[in-house]
Amino acid sequence: MKKAILMISFGTSHLAQKKESIDPCIEAIKEAFKEWDIYETFSSGFLRKKLKEEQGLVLPSPKELMEKLKELGYKQVIIQPLFLIEGIEYDKLIELAKSYEKDIQVQVGKALLSQREDYKALVQELAREYSQMETQLLVLGHGSTHEAHTSYHILQEVLDETGLKACVTTLEDRDKIYTLPLEKGKVTLIPFMLVAGNHILKDVLSDEETSWKSGLTKLGYDLEVIQRGLGSYKSTSQIYIQHIGNAMRLYK
Repeated sequence: MKKAILMISFGTSHLAQKKESIDPCIEAIKEAFKEWDIYETFSSGFLRKKLKEEQGLVLPSPKELMEKLKELGYKQVIIQPLFLIEGIEYDKLIELAKSYEKDIQVQVGKALLSQREDYKALVQELAREYSQMETQLLVLGHGSTHEAHTSYHILQEVLDETGLKACVTTLEDRDKIYTLPLEKGKVTLIPFMLVAGNHILKDVLSDEETSWKSGLTKLGYDLEVIQRGLGSYKSTSQIYIQHIGNAMRLYK
């Protein structure tokens, strides 16, 4: 029986960041599931279009890729999103999977943070990486208008439980930057995003008045930014592998 794992990230237009933060996840999954064929694409139509226009890189949409797998005769497909939370983009994949139920056995793996153990595994690695830094830590996520935004509150709880002194916020909360519970002085910003791409370059590091760097500097903070996406952390790949394994067990 032909079977495939379809890896879907939101995407990035910075291919160097894809190499650093998306490719390690893909390679780890290929190594863990050698008997499955691995396909990948981006869910963002905007990014797929941008890559085609600017770099000549053509990526199929998730639906186009599912059509291809159907035509090739695949009977079991696991769609594994490389999303952090189960928000708007995740809901779209659930609907995509449902539309192929008559032709293919489709399972959708959980997003990175779906149960408390996922948070703990990731936070433990963050603690190993950053607990010795003599600076305050600001963990910056993307944020969402979806109810899954509560995931960032859980992240803060788990960080507090493990003793890592870090404050969690999101790009969505930029207008509340002045309420951050941080003391004036040095602050290290850790991106809580799969890829530290355009959001970090534009929304955080740019000299625009609305950037996080400008806002924090104006408030008296000395900002350092770790330009590293979560996809480069080993725990991230391991969590995705666990979620794929759980999805596979549903076939038995």
